[in-house]
Amino acid sequence: MKTRILVGAAGLLLVFYLLPPTPTTTPVEKYHLAMGTVVRLAIYAHEDDASELFELAANELDRIDSLMSRFSSASEVNAINRLAADRPVAVSGDMARVLTRSLWFARLTGGAFDPTLGALTGLWGFPDARVPPGDAQIDSALALTGHAQLELAENRVRFLRRGMGLDLGAAAKGYAVDRTVDLLEAAGVEAGLVEAGGDIRFWGDKPDGSDWRFGVQHPRQRDDLVVVDGPKIRALATSGDYERVFEYDGRIYHHLLDPTTGHPARRAVSATVWAETAMDADILATAVFVMGPEAAVELIESTPKTETLIFYMEAGRLEQRTSSGLRGHTRTTQRSEE
Repeated sequence: MKTRILVGAAGLLLVFYLLPPTPTTTPVEKYHLAMGTVVRLAIYAHEDDASELFELAANELDRIDSLMSRFSSASEVNAINRLAADRPVAVSGDMARVLTRSLWFARLTGGAFDPTLGALTGLWGFPDARVPPGDAQIDSALALTGHAQLELAENRVRFLRRGMGLDLGAAAKGYAVDRTVDLLEAAGVEAGLVEAGGDIRFWGDKPDGSDWRFGVQHPRQRDDLVVVDGPKIRALATSGDYERVFEYDGRIYHHLLDPTTGHPARRAVSATVWAETAMDADILATAVFVMGPEAAVELIESTPKTETLIFYMEAGRLEQRTSSGLRGHTRTTQRSEE
């Protein structure tokens, strides 16, 4: 058995922020470990103010992480998972907002995104997985999922099926980015960017007047970026089959699970979504990846202020498809050229 793990590190980001070649003003930057990844904070602020602003941002990231992490026994998510089958559980405002949006997208995507996959993701055990579970185990875990079995009313959560569990990994990271951006804006930072493992949100105008430009990691050519020009949408997120993987018996397994089969989704190789908030982009990138190009583009075209770029395999070839707003606005280039 050969195992290959590709996980978050400072140099391994799914989306790369491209600075202009000769900026007249550069952002002040700091990196912070939260939400299971490296968070990049880049703000246009005076260096004398930066330390206090970064502390504000780091505290908010840690606070959201402490609520949403399924890896912390003390988190709000795990309290819900322990208690919500027995009685309605009162939840924080943050949790209510994430669950409300998650359930809305679960219905919109026909379950391609589902926040109740806790039993299934726990069975697979990413990021430490080395061996795939058996079909009978997967079927048993699937029986304990389903967003229709989650009730949310008046900031109280209840599971209608014992053994269910939340996994907010495809929403909480984006929400943490959004909250951090909101706090920095409220603190007077006029422009900046927060990036957490491929989830990006930016705001304001850069002082040198240049555009915000982004390159999406090519899913199979590590030295290449797909540069996207055009969308004036302030958040984006990428999901890819190369993020958290292991190899077993000659087959690659990744962490993006199809809620209908319980196995890694295979209809896409990577999916990037632009949306008005990082949480929406985070959720939709997961859904688009699971749905595959045809259904996903149809979904994005019917969802206001969203765009998508999808890579997928067809007849043994890597293909690329975009929503209408990105057609003619993508190009592949080597990272060194940007």
